Amino acid sequence: MSTVVIVGRKNVGKSTIFNRLIGTKLSVVYKEPGITRDRIYGEAEWCGRVFDVIDTGGFFPNEKHALAQKINEQIKFGLQEADLIYFVVDGKRGLEPADHEVCQYLRKFDKTIFLVINKIDNKKDHIKALEFSNFGFHNVFNVSAEAGIGFGDLLDETIKILPKLGRVKIDEITKILILGRPNAGKSTLLNAMTKSERAIVDEEPGTTRDPVKTSFAFKGKNIEIIDTCGIRKPSRLKKAVEFYAMIRATKSIEYANVAVLIFDSTQGVVEQDRRIASLILSKAKGMVIAPNKIDLIAKRNRPKIISSTQKSFKFLEFVPIVPISAKLSTGIDLLLNRVLEIDSENRKLADKKVLSSISKKLHPPPGGHLLNLKQIGTKPPVFRATLNKSVRESYTKYIRNTIRHYFGYVGVPILIKTKIIRKSKKGWGD
Repeated sequence: MSTVVIVGRKNVGKSTIFNRLIGTKLSVVYKEPGITRDRIYGEAEWCGRVFDVIDTGGFFPNEKHALAQKINEQIKFGLQEADLIYFVVDGKRGLEPADHEVCQYLRKFDKTIFLVINKIDNKKDHIKALEFSNFGFHNVFNVSAEAGIGFGDLLDETIKILPKLGRVKIDEITKILILGRPNAGKSTLLNAMTKSERAIVDEEPGTTRDPVKTSFAFKGKNIEIIDTCGIRKPSRLKKAVEFYAMIRATKSIEYANVAVLIFDSTQGVVEQDRRIASLILSKAKGMVIAPNKIDLIAKRNRPKIISSTQKSFKFLEFVPIVPISAKLSTGIDLLLNRVLEIDSENRKLADKKVLSSISKKLHPPPGGHLLNLKQIGTKPPVFRATLNKSVRESYTKYIRNTIRHYFGYVGVPILIKTKIIRKSKKGWGD
């Protein structure tokens, strides 16, 4: 799809504009400047036209701090992908020296630029916005991202500029979510999977705050992947922005087909890793566990990684474990193969004849009968057991384990729903 990139100095409202365009709060919006660090991808639609939108971190002109330089590098990557640039400025604050520096930088890319003057809420703001006429842009739009004012004209002109490109059907895309504690190597894994510097990697834990989304192809399959902030225990969240980022990461689970749970193998599995796994399981998502940083484990101890991980996640016997080194790209292809296999399992329909034959061989519940067993859904696989009396969880677990034994469903939770019908004089009925 064609791409719009949002660029500007810190705290001009880029993320609020991004969220307004895509219709959901994917980027964390907070009053503290410099919250967005990576480049964040979303999808916008206007008058039947769909296009990608990239939110970037606040531009740090001439900043020598290592993290600032990495953010600037992410902005550069985003601009290289752009078909159109939204250069965002703050209409309330007016023209500032940093705006001039951003403008000069953007002109180097020889791309179409829309000047988007944000925070224009009243007549006084419109007068203040005239300061930006010195830039000499032909396409200038006064908007208020908070109030949703001015976006109709902006989007009308946007779709006139953007090239018309095809769109991949949503059902043909495998959606992966990377989850784990801070500093487990999530952003490094995203970069290794996409073979690009898609996310900022820094020694400081908590560098990623927004969910970072990107698309790529692997073995002819379209994959969309989201890297999230590290999920901490609520008691360890020191700032409000960390709380909002964690909420956003948790909500991203709903979006995924398969979650990759990553942890630092040098530290081993801790209780928070199990909490994250339980969270994924509660959302009924496919899962693969990836012990990371195996390059830091002595070679003689590496064969033990899978067995020790299995012991730590006893409630996830059906989930595959793929040891990796995201830094060295070790095990990445195997991990992606497992993800595609799990996504396929998630969509699988059990053979009706085999399922019917199995249901007849299952032991009945104590004092009751299993009348029927059929699959009623996929993503995740859902089965309905029709019985003549209520049963305990141990019996539904028995059905689930039998289904898994015959049909696999590796890495995928199997949901069992029960329907109770009573026997009347005419036979079985509701």
